Amino acid sequence: QQRCSITCPTQKQWYQRRVRERDCYSKDGECYRYIAGEMHYFRIPPHYWEDRLLKLRAAGFTTVQTYIPWNVHVPTEDSYNFQGIVDVYRYMETAWKLGLTVVVRPGPFLATEWDYGGFPAWLLRDRPTLDVRRNETVFMNEVRKWYSKLLPTLKPYLYSAGGPIIAVQVENEYGSNKPCDEAHYDYLTQLRDIYRQHLGQDIVLITVDGDSHKLAECGNIDGLYSTVNFGSGGDITTKFMVQRKQEPRGPFSCSAFFSGWLDHWGHKFAKTRADKLADGLKDVLEFNNRTASVSMYMFHGGTNFAYMQGGRGDWNNDTTTLYPRLWGKMTSYDYDAPLSEAGDTTWKYQLLRQVISNYSKTYPVPANTTKLNKGPVRMQYIADIIQFVYELPQFAPKLVVESVYPLPMEQMDQNHGIVVYQTTIPEDISLPADIDIDLYGDRVYVITEDGEVQISSRNRPYKTFTVNDRKLYILVEDNGHSNTGHVRYSYKYYQKGIIGNVTANGQVLKHWTAYLVSQFFPRGPYEPQDQESLTVLTNMLEHLEKLNTDNRTERRRRRKRRGGGGFVPQIWRSLLQLDVQQDTYVDTQGWGKGLLSVIYTNTTTSMSVDNINLGRYWPLAGPQKRHYCPSPGPDREDLKSMFVMLELEQVPEVKTITLTDTPLVDGDYDSTQE
Repeated sequence: QQRCSITCPTQKQWYQRRVRERDCYSKDGECYRYIAGEMHYFRIPPHYWEDRLLKLRAAGFTTVQTYIPWNVHVPTEDSYNFQGIVDVYRYMETAWKLGLTVVVRPGPFLATEWDYGGFPAWLLRDRPTLDVRRNETVFMNEVRKWYSKLLPTLKPYLYSAGGPIIAVQVENEYGSNKPCDEAHYDYLTQLRDIYRQHLGQDIVLITVDGDSHKLAECGNIDGLYSTVNFGSGGDITTKFMVQRKQEPRGPFSCSAFFSGWLDHWGHKFAKTRADKLADGLKDVLEFNNRTASVSMYMFHGGTNFAYMQGGRGDWNNDTTTLYPRLWGKMTSYDYDAPLSEAGDTTWKYQLLRQVISNYSKTYPVPANTTKLNKGPVRMQYIADIIQFVYELPQFAPKLVVESVYPLPMEQMDQNHGIVVYQTTIPEDISLPADIDIDLYGDRVYVITEDGEVQISSRNRPYKTFTVNDRKLYILVEDNGHSNTGHVRYSYKYYQKGIIGNVTANGQVLKHWTAYLVSQFFPRGPYEPQDQESLTVLTNMLEHLEKLNTDNRTERRRRRKRRGGGGFVPQIWRSLLQLDVQQDTYVDTQGWGKGLLSVIYTNTTTSMSVDNINLGRYWPLAGPQKRHYCPSPGPDREDLKSMFVMLELEQVPEVKTITLTDTPLVDGDYDSTQE
């Protein structure tokens, strides 16, 4: 896709070769510094892009900075998506229309608490020699293919072509990637040359690394302009001198000035004091006679919808676990940023706007959106997961995969979410049987037909499961592919689902059937889902609900499973179709852990026409207890909403969720839930 609706002014100049001529950027022959705020289009509903950008501009920011993640634009191999929430071109055009310039960061590695750091998970299929972030043939061939699609479409948006892009970042904090050897620099050189091939010389290419001399040295090569990142506090001169050692001449630039910090399930919500942040920003803006440029990370965090939150790997070789631990990031990417997850201004926003007003023009601040406070919503039981997978083949046979040995998720063209594996333990294996799984990623539920359920995760000491039933179900949920930069571990440590074999009393189990559960449930907003597949989903939910109401045999089986001593994962939906035309927050307290989505139905045709996967919920672990649910958008009054939950661990005594007008991302937390 190549689209540029921007009118091209004449004689726009922003050249790499001039960036080191003086201690400020040169824009149209004049000294220029930008004040940027980081906001990611893929974490914000498209109908709110203009609102968020207006609030950025209102606070005095001149520029918006954003990553461009490979995995949302190429969700499956050789399929490209630049529509809806991932229409980066419309996002840039909206910014330019409002007078904002743009800095883009296309990676290929991003980090940003995003699944696999922006790499598509399908790279983990059939590529056992894969070595990411290195000049390795398999990886670089895929990078070249991706950039041959993306970079030419960005060229009309460069400032020199009359567009908003004033700088492009190559890779991300590459100085933190080990080892810092010749092959390390070969990779960065290859990337630089690919960028120049497609974008030409009339754009500044930058790198960013932490404020450490060693990191900055390992993260830069000739032909790229080195910048640094840091938070508030400490001596600002010392931090910028790290950049100056790499760049004896040129503008001082902090490409990520941290406004808050990232958050994990089961950990305390991270906060940064607003006054401390405001003082730190003032120090940056005053530095070097008010010429230093800065980008605040994040100005507005938004939401990790669906399954796209990343994970933080623990690469310290803890021998008590199966393999390196992985802590999943929260669904909310609030980040304690100046704009809240829902795009509301905060006290931190007001303080920063006051500081920036001394250096840049500010504008009236748009009002925050009104939130819906509907109260409790009754949920209706649909089926347990065993019933679901039993019925799935007649509704979606392509989502049932048979194999001799269990396959990882990626090998079955499912990159995220939940897979249920099923097999039968042969008669020649005595019961009770000890079940051992070679590797799994990341949380496993071993379930039998009689309702026994045993849970473990990659963060816990290795566990053998003992079962007394021959029909065996193993549900595996991923917690996000690691997005941390030290991606030096074995290929298998990044795959999800079952990796390797499953044994019963030491004998390898064969003849598996895998049910690709997350391919069936709502996948929006990142993966296009046509009306036909949504109709199949709603038809199956209705079928299961009727089956549990009318079929006595099914009711007896369900009662038996409920008496088995464990909670068999269940599917629930809101009892009524709801009129939800405003933003709201879904409170899941009382429930355990699972996936939450919304299906939109046209009130005139009664057809399912749209969906959004709101992401993972886990109030047992916290600290996030409520989930942002955006409105369906303007002019969508003809839609009704149905909430669907896939609950993995417990249901409350009163089977409700609550729609409320206030967020709760900083509640209590329980690290033992991991």
